[in-house]
Amino acid sequence: MPNLLTLLNLLCALPAIESALAYNFYETAFWLGLSLVFDFLDGFAARALGCTSPLGAQLDSLADVVSFGVVPSLVLYKVLQTYIPPEIPELNLLSYLAFGIAGGAAFRLGRFNLDASQTSDFKGLPTPSMAIFVLGIPFFIEKNGREVLNLQLLALLPIVLIWTMNSNIRLFALKFKKMDHYLWLKAIFLLLSALSLFFWKLAALSFVILLYVFLSLVFYRPIKIKENEISS
Repeated sequence: MPNLLTLLNLLCALPAIESALAYNFYETAFWLGLSLVFDFLDGFAARALGCTSPLGAQLDSLADVVSFGVVPSLVLYKVLQTYIPPEIPELNLLSYLAFGIAGGAAFRLGRFNLDASQTSDFKGLPTPSMAIFVLGIPFFIEKNGREVLNLQLLALLPIVLIWTMNSNIRLFALKFKKMDHYLWLKAIFLLLSALSLFFWKLAALSFVILLYVFLSLVFYRPIKIKENEISS
């Protein structure tokens, strides 16, 4: 069952790719949203059924590379192309920088699989969060006008995202456990995110991820538990 859900995550990424190439970002959001749901459900099902496996972990990462690496790279690629001046076609090369996001996501996922310290929080921006941030860009432009962004900023964005995904910045995870010292922080994040999405709809997606990073940087400090405390 968990592996089937993982494959559904991957399969939903295929029409997301097709719609992104056609500039149909609303359809892309629909399919990417389904990928996010299946990505959550496969891990939940694996833990609930007690059937986690090395195969499942590798399959999950392979699916995530497509859903949360290839799809957002194509979204940004198509957005960048709309900012290329027709009289300077050579600048089309800048749009290819967006493909670096897929490579950065693959590296981040491989690193995650080998890092046992990311069980309760994240080291670097998770690939689903990065995908949500990128997906929000065309809707932000649609709501606020093309003038709010420019070619230089969008061309720099892949470099920033690749670094953020593979940095050592600690970000809280939306996992709720007993004695959670940061339950208040997660509640604030969810409340502000819900309000933002209610008022600004899909145009708020990028803001929600910026809010997540901001709250993590300002308020989140990983709690290190000493070995003698664990044994006691």
